[in-house]
Formats: sequence, structure tokens, C-alpha cells
Amino acid sequence: MLVFITACTIGLLAALAFFGLGYVRLLGSNNEQRTAVEAASLAAARDLSMIAIDTSAGANNSNYGWISLSDYAPNTTATVAGDQWDTPVRSINTVLATIRLDLIIADQIGDANLETIIKQDLTTAQAAQATLNTALQDAIQQSPSKQYKDINGNNVNVYQDAVSAYTSNQIRMTGSSNYVNNSMKLSLGCVPNTPTNIPIPSCGAASAQIPGSGMQNGSYMSYVDVPFNDVGGGTSHFCFAGIGTNVKLCDAKTWTTTPAGLAGGVPFLPCIVKAEADQHMNSSENANGYVVHAISCAQPANVVDPRPAPGSLSFSFPDGIPPEMVSPKSMLADAGGRVQNDGSDQAACSFSYSANGDFPVPNGSTPSIQDYAAWPYNSLVQNTGNVFRQGLYDWWKRAGYKLDVNSAVKMMTSNSYNFSPPAPLMVDWKTQSSLTDPTVYDVDPVPVGIPNGNIHVYKVDPVSHIIGYQFVVIAPIPYAVAGQNQLYSENIGAIAPSTVTKLTAGPFVLPNDPTPQTYFFMQSFDCYIRDQVYQPNSGAHSGEPMDCPTVAQGPIDELGAGGTGCHHRPPNLGLGKPPAVIKQSDFAENVFPYTAAYYYTYSSGPGNIRPTYQTNGMAVDVRYRRKIDPDAATAAYINLTSGYVGEKFGPGVLAPVVLPYVPPTTSTSTTTSTSTSTSTSTSTSTSTSTSTSTGP
Repeated sequence: MLVFITACTIGLLAALAFFGLGYVRLLGSNNEQRTAVEAASLAAARDLSMIAIDTSAGANNSNYGWISLSDYAPNTTATVAGDQWDTPVRSINTVLATIRLDLIIADQIGDANLETIIKQDLTTAQAAQATLNTALQDAIQQSPSKQYKDINGNNVNVYQDAVSAYTSNQIRMTGSSNYVNNSMKLSLGCVPNTPTNIPIPSCGAASAQIPGSGMQNGSYMSYVDVPFNDVGGGTSHFCFAGIGTNVKLCDAKTWTTTPAGLAGGVPFLPCIVKAEADQHMNSSENANGYVVHAISCAQPANVVDPRPAPGSLSFSFPDGIPPEMVSPKSMLADAGGRVQNDGSDQAACSFSYSANGDFPVPNGSTPSIQDYAAWPYNSLVQNTGNVFRQGLYDWWKRAGYKLDVNSAVKMMTSNSYNFSPPAPLMVDWKTQSSLTDPTVYDVDPVPVGIPNGNIHVYKVDPVSHIIGYQFVVIAPIPYAVAGQNQLYSENIGAIAPSTVTKLTAGPFVLPNDPTPQTYFFMQSFDCYIRDQVYQPNSGAHSGEPMDCPTVAQGPIDELGAGGTGCHHRPPNLGLGKPPAVIKQSDFAENVFPYTAAYYYTYSSGPGNIRPTYQTNGMAVDVRYRRKIDPDAATAAYINLTSGYVGEKFGPGVLAPVVLPYVPPTTSTSTTTSTSTSTSTSTSTSTSTSTSTSTGP
């Protein structure tokens, strides 16, 4: 019995040992398979974060340039612009958060037209989001319809990378198992209560109208509606995708294809990737073995672009500030934009772009200014005020979702951002007699002189994200080109009549030129708007800011060209008569033979980081020119009935003063005398003299 009991005990212990070993191996295999499928989901999420889609050619008005699940600075080789500089990529969450913030700013300003422009852009962004969704859904398939690439141009095969990650973690503890071919399945969906890495606006949750469910730890939550109600009674809906700071695993039990509680019609982007795979296990107990099914979910990541230099918004007044233009908010005066002093609404402005290259820079082509096919806003009047609103919004978008709301609102509502007058108000008018004459002459010195000019530059601080203001003296030259496929608008007589005092310059005579010239500085200003960032990923420069030292990042003493911002003549400008006054155009095209020194232009690559990514360039510039009319004789002489000041050299240029023109005196004498002599004087003699002179 003792032997029997001992044998039974040993047998029982052996059975328990074998059972324990099998159980441990089963647990180990499950853990290893979970590790394998988790590796697959993480690999898929990482790949999805790398895919960038160009929406510039998208249908249904979905042009939003390069978009992705993640931001990418312009140092990616697959996004090269026509000028050989790399183009930044925007995360869809960044796009939506920026639009929502800008809608808050417009609402606090109380400008319904701005809200209309922003809401229409939201529709464009949501169309781009749908384009991205279609691409991502296709990219996860075993046989996608196209080859997708990452930001550096490398092929991305999401499905194959997931399978490779799975099989590289093969199950070993079971001794014998294998991945079931084609069992890998990838799906995109949502996981609730997942925070994003997009911070809420600086104005706080209450002003930003963010409910408690829409935020966590100061960041937006994903897959919940975060609506915004404007003062006009409209509601805009925003639903952020589940994208965090890092690629990480999510709870597969809460994964769903549609966010719970999200109202129908609210667009959303499912991006939480679910990976499923089967593993066949061999078993001594079962000749056919058995299959284990494993599931894992992972969240993609967004590497936030810091945007160190989003570009500047500037107001240029080379001929002095019109009295009607007090501050940036003057551009928003009345619903229709600029309203004339005679009560009429000045709505005649162009909405155009430079085709075939930058205008007027040829670059081997023949650029021209062409009208866009249609004004994009049916409910808004096509006028300078609304074109400016478009430019203002495009500048806000460059700053992103961190733009300080209070400073953006104050810029358009407070007197603290008023335009500072130039010092001095009047300057000598220095010009050449002709472009072939190297000497500069002072044709109208102070105390009369002509109006001084300055430029007012508004930039976003890269750390505080507060809008700052600087100003510096400028002259009409150099000009800025109009970037290819961006927005250019002009309004002749935008402020007419202005309350500015009418001035007269002349008459004066330039050396070796006997014809007297007189010019009248009229009570009329024309407006030119250059929005160099209107269309992302379009044209030679992909809608990026233009190189312009006048608006570069730096303190006031670093602003401007040549220290003072006044024109320093470039060499070999060719023929032109006279250079003092040019035709009524803000490009001077066909006035002088083209030379790049006469214009601010874009730099060219090849290279990675565009110069205006780290140093502010010109994003939007609003420029007012004062109309000058010559008198009849001067108009006939110069063959020009209206124009602008062409040259205005700074105080550092020596210029001899040209004496004012004094017309010759014509005398007619009638004399009565008994003598044969003639006198031009009057005396007590018997002769009588009468003199008539024609003078100034």
C-alpha cells in the first residue's frame, strides 16, 4: 500500500506538473501574442502619423495644402515647393484648432464678415479632412489603391509593416505556432476620453466656450463636439481626432467606429488604429491545434510645429498716412469696407493673382496679373475691406492655435495699436533729373517738402504669442512682387476725397532740362493689398511668406532697408523720364527695365529650411499710395496725367537744392515824348512811360 500510495502521489504530482507547465506556456503564449499584436498596432499608428497628403488638387474645394495627422516643419524632402524650399505640413487637429481660435477672435471683435470668411474656411478644412480620411482608410488595406509616401518621400505600406512587426515577435513558449496568413486586419475608429496635445485658447475655457467634456488638463479632448456659438446666432462644430504627443496603446475594449454621443452630421476623423491577428497553436491534446485571436489599438502622434516666425502683417504708407487710416481697425470701418467721405461705398477693387510666375519678376516666363474666376463669398461685397479681412485671417492662420486672443482682439479694437506718424512729417523731395544722371537733386526742400512715409509692422512673438507693433520710415522704392497664385488686390481711389491737405510741389526746373514741372498732391489714396499666404501649396512658393528685410524679426533699429528704410538707388536702372514721378501703378512695370534690385523678391533653394520659417517675412501687406497730378503743361511734357512719387531718397543722400522756377518777365512800354529815347522808368519830364509786366 505504501508503494502504491507513493506511486499514485508521484503520478498525481507529475500530472499536476504537466498541467502547470501547459498552463504557464498558455499564459506565456497569450502574453507574447498580445505583445506581437500590440507591436503591429503601434507600427501601423506610427506609419499613419508619417503619411502626408497634398490636398491642393483635391476636389470639392478641399485645398488646404499638405495635411497629415502630425505637424512637420519645412525640412521634409517630399514637400519641396517650386522654388526648391521645403513646405510645412499641417496636422488636421492644428488646422481645426486654429480655425476655432480665429472664430473666437472674430466674434470678440464683433465682425460678422470675418466670421463668414472663417466659417467658409472651416468647410474647406472639413473637406480636406475627408480627403485625409479617405487616404488613411485606403492606406491600411492589404492592397491599397495607391502607393502612399511619408514626409521624406519613402514608400509606406501600413499593412505590411504591421504584419512584419507582428511576426518579428513570434511566439516561442508554445514550442510550435505560426501566424495565420492574411489574418491581419487593420481598422480605424475612435476611443473616447482620449486627450489631444492641442492646448485650448489663451482666453480660457469660458471665453472659448469649451464645455467640461471638451477639455482635460488644458488640452482639447478628442471625439467630442466642441461647438462655438457666435453672436450672430450661428453654431460651428469641431471634433478633434485622437492624436496625442506620442504613439501609444489604447484600450481596445472602448474602441468604436463612431464616437458615442456625437450628433449626426458633425465631421470627425477616425484615426485610432485597431490591429487584429490570428495565431495557430499546435497542441499535443488536439491534433488540429487551436487558433488564438488577439486585438490591440494604438493612437498616432502629432509632433507640434513651433512656428518660430509665422510672418508679418504690415501697413505701408510711403506718401504719408491718410487721415482716415487711424489704425488697423480702420480697415474694418462699416460693413462694406472703406466708405467715401461723399457717402458712397467704394466697392470697386480687384481680386486677382499673378499667373505664370511672380509679378513682375519674369523667371523665364511671362507673368501677368489675372482676375480670379469668381469672388468666393456670395454674401459679401467684393471690396477692399473684405479683401483685407481675408488677408487678416490668412495671417492669423499662420500664427496657429497659440495666437494670444486678447492681443489679436485689441489690435483691431483698441487705440493702443494706432499708427504712429512718421518723424519728421515732411521731408525734402530728392530725385534725379533722369535715370542716366547720377546726381540726385533736391527739388522741393522743407519747410514745404513732401510727406514722409513709414511702414507699420505687426508680428507675433514666438514665445508669448502676443502681437507686437513696430514702425520705421520707408520710401516708395523698393516694391514687393506679387507671389505666384497668391492674392493681389488694388483699389484706385480707395479713399477719395480724403481730408488730407492738398499740396503743391514746384514749379521747379531740373538742370539741363528747361521745362518747368509742377505737381499737385491730391486728396486721393489708392490701396494695394498683397496676400502672399492666401493659397497653401500653390504657386512657386507654396503660399509661404516672402523675404523682406523691412519686416524681418528684430528690434525697431533693425527694421527697414538701408537703416532708414529710404530708397538707395540700385545701379543700371536704364532710361526713364522723369524718375521723380511714375505712372499710377504699384509695380512700376514698364517704367524702368526690370531689375531684381528694384523689388523685394523670394529667395530660391535648394535647401531645407526656408529663410522665412525662422525669420519673419512678408505675409500680408496693405499699401496706400497718394495720387499726384501734374499741371497741364507738365502733363503734356511727361506724357502722364496721374501718378505717384517715384524716387524719394533718404537724408543720407547728398543733393544740391534746385532753385524754384521763376518765369521770365515780359515788358511792354508805351512812351510819349518829343525825344527819340525810350525809358522803362517814370519821371517828372515831359515824357510819359507805362510798363506792364507778366510775372509769377
